Amino acid sequence: YAKSIFLQYAWLWEYCGHFARSFAADELWRERGHTCGNDLLSLFREVDSTCSEVMKRCFRGAKWKPKTSVSMTSHGQVTLSSLSGIVVLPTAFEQIDESVLQKEGCHEAISTAKAILDRQTQIKRDERLVLVAAGICYGHAIDTYIFLAERCESEVAKDPMEGEASAAKLPSVRGVSKGGKNEKDGWNLVPLPSGAPVAPLLRQRLGDASNEIGKILLNEGRLVLSSNSPNTEGIGISSGSFGMSHVSAIMLASAQFWFMEGLKQFTAGQDLRNIALLRCNLCQCCKIRANANVILPGFNKGDSKECNSEVFLQEAVDHLVLAHETMGQRDSDPMTWDMVSEELAATLLVLGVRRRQSSKIGTTSAEPVMLQALRLTPGA
Repeated sequence: YAKSIFLQYAWLWEYCGHFARSFAADELWRERGHTCGNDLLSLFREVDSTCSEVMKRCFRGAKWKPKTSVSMTSHGQVTLSSLSGIVVLPTAFEQIDESVLQKEGCHEAISTAKAILDRQTQIKRDERLVLVAAGICYGHAIDTYIFLAERCESEVAKDPMEGEASAAKLPSVRGVSKGGKNEKDGWNLVPLPSGAPVAPLLRQRLGDASNEIGKILLNEGRLVLSSNSPNTEGIGISSGSFGMSHVSAIMLASAQFWFMEGLKQFTAGQDLRNIALLRCNLCQCCKIRANANVILPGFNKGDSKECNSEVFLQEAVDHLVLAHETMGQRDSDPMTWDMVSEELAATLLVLGVRRRQSSKIGTTSAEPVMLQALRLTPGA
């Protein structure tokens, strides 16, 4: 009985994730008056509230340790009650006191970043909030499938006959429902590789939602950095402890978090093409942060901005090299391979110019060097 409840719980959250991604991908949901973002978020919160009592009963005495939930990986910064998408991990906070951006300034920069995102148009704001909710929903579903698989494995270890019989009654532990009916077991299931508790398609959907959230934050961070964001009008800075470049960097760090979350899912699902594309998006984060020339947590006061930029550019190069290594050879996907190659060549060129200019500055000061002309164009 408990296992059937687990499956229903997983299916429910999976369908919630499908609904959220469908809403975010199609503006007609709102334009035709079918529903709006607040309606969906209220529905998901009601599902969470209704399931909480069932969760307490079913997981009582069970070792429930979420492995995928974004709420856990974000250390509680992303929940159905907090869907801004801004995430600054504790490892960064630990180094804030030693960085140029002090602790108070970091908190203010985070609050300002959230305020700017809240001033997006309603359609864009709904899309972002619903996508974050989709990531939470898919995470709950995947956690449940993994938990069920581990339960079956432990039962097999204790009693092979009973465990195999139990696993035979749970075909969805080896597949994910798509909502269709099947004469055999009542559900239309997706076959999985041997030993895989979660369908690659489900991981791909979670990875796609995470990627879309990262792209939204990346674009907004680029606009804030270039002072072209309409959402910054009227946003005041109460103190001189931070600037808009710090706000942009907070958004870029959050975008990087979401890209990394997507990368984990695509890696688990062995989706090589999307792994390479996500590496390209991570490269964009690094290049824009190099252009921002903002020393954030993790860099000491003595670090120069030029050195800071080179670190981010080198990190961008590393992501692209890993993208090539993941794909293995060009024949696997020529279009994606060529795109990664072009991005890698451009990034290496900029990094080489930066290092050459840095060496000139260190050896001679007779002639001023125009560093402004060498600044990266955001997204280039």
